[in-house]
Amino acid sequence: EETAEPTPTPEPTPLQFTTVDASYFDDALFIGDSRTVGIAEYGSLKNATYFADVGLNVYVAQTKAIAVKNVGTVTLPQLLSQKTFGKVYIMLGINELGTGTAESWAAQYKVLLDEVRELQPDAIIFLQAIFHTTQEKSDATFFKNSTIDARNAELQKLADNETVFYIDCNPVFDDSTGALTPEYSGDGVHVKAAYYPMWRDYLFQFGVVR
Repeated sequence: EETAEPTPTPEPTPLQFTTVDASYFDDALFIGDSRTVGIAEYGSLKNATYFADVGLNVYVAQTKAIAVKNVGTVTLPQLLSQKTFGKVYIMLGINELGTGTAESWAAQYKVLLDEVRELQPDAIIFLQAIFHTTQEKSDATFFKNSTIDARNAELQKLADNETVFYIDCNPVFDDSTGALTPEYSGDGVHVKAAYYPMWRDYLFQFGVVR
């Protein structure tokens, strides 16, 4: 008698990006530097939680205590242990451009990512690409877009597209040369307050729902 072939276990359907609204961010945590401070102030996602501070970087993100609205002054591990988040958005890297290599930076970023995953095992994590600077800023300082691109390439490798996703908002703010549009920025690094909703609206297009 012929034996029946065992039924193969179906592969899980890959999670896809989907359009969401502001309520999607009610259980979201944003971790970041001055740019994330900006979206906290001007992005109109008031129900999200923000662990953000000017100058924050991957080397101090796990040890620095920051004032978090409705929580108090806590370190990131303390916050991740106290509250449960459905989504965690990370944007770090602009402050570290003068330090180390793309690979050494990404290795430290992975240390941070691994702790977030350990303390928030059910959260979907979004690694946000570092925003470009204007061409003038890139040419004159260590805030070089070539360095940013190299680090974003390493960052993309940390995403598994299952629980960790890489998203790149640069096309929203870049001009035709791939640099931050000068009109959008006052200092060549940060976008002006009026343009933060463009970042928010971009995030609306890239939700992940299990």
